[in-house]
Amino acid sequence: MFNKLSIRADRQQIEETYGALFQFPDIYRPRNIINGLEESTVPIITSKQQNTISTSIWGILPKRFQGDWANFQKHVNTLTIPLASLQTKPWYAHTDDTDRCLLLVTGFFTTFISEGELLFFHMTQKSGEPFSLAGIYNELEDGFITSSLITDKANRTVTEVHNINDQMPIMVPRSQQKDWLDHKISAYNIDTAAATLNLIAKPVSEDFFENAPTDASENLSGLDREDFLPTTLHDLLYSNSINLSN
Repeated sequence: MFNKLSIRADRQQIEETYGALFQFPDIYRPRNIINGLEESTVPIITSKQQNTISTSIWGILPKRFQGDWANFQKHVNTLTIPLASLQTKPWYAHTDDTDRCLLLVTGFFTTFISEGELLFFHMTQKSGEPFSLAGIYNELEDGFITSSLITDKANRTVTEVHNINDQMPIMVPRSQQKDWLDHKISAYNIDTAAATLNLIAKPVSEDFFENAPTDASENLSGLDREDFLPTTLHDLLYSNSINLSN
C-alpha cells in the first residue's frame, strides 16, 4: 500500500518537463508530502487532455457516488489499484467512465519492516526532477477529477526498501508516456525497471511524517537535520541486518 507521495518541483519546472500547462496554475503548490489518507490532490495529465495538467483528488470514486470521499476511502481505499485487478473488469477498469492518466510526482514513500522496526524511505530521482506514475482517472458529475495510481509486482530496486507488500507504483519513462496515454501500450509493457534505475532512497524518520507540513514548499533537504536518519542507506540496511541477496 502506497499512501504518501511528494511533489517538490515548482510549477514552471513541471510545465517545462511535460510540455503542458496547469489548468488552474494559481492553486498549485509544491508539497513535501501528499498524504493520501487525507483528501489530497495530485497533478495529473489525462489521456483526453494531454496538453493540460489537471488537479485530481487522489483516490478514485465511482461515478454517481453520493457519499463522502473519506468514508468511501475508509472502507474501499482506491489510492492504489493493483494491475492484476484491472483484468477482472471491476468498476474502476477502463470504461466510458474511466481512462488512463499520469500522476506527476517527485517521489513516493516506502516502508520496510526489520526485526519489528519500521523503516521509512523517500524514493526520488537523483536529479530531483518530476516523474510519472501510471494511473486511471474519472470526472465526477460535479466536475471534480479523481484518480488512482496503478501498482505492480515490485522489482529489486524497490524491494530493498519496501517489504510490507510485494507491490510498487508503475513508473512510466518519458519515452513511453504518450504511448501510455494513447493506449498504444499496456501497463505490462511499461519499462518500469529502466525508470527505477534513476531512483535513490533517502531514509526518513517516522517523526518527519508528523512534523513536516504537507503543504510546505521547501525541499526535503532544507528541513532540520533531525527529520532525517543520521546514516546512509547502505549503513542503515547493514546495521539492521537486512539481507539484499534474495
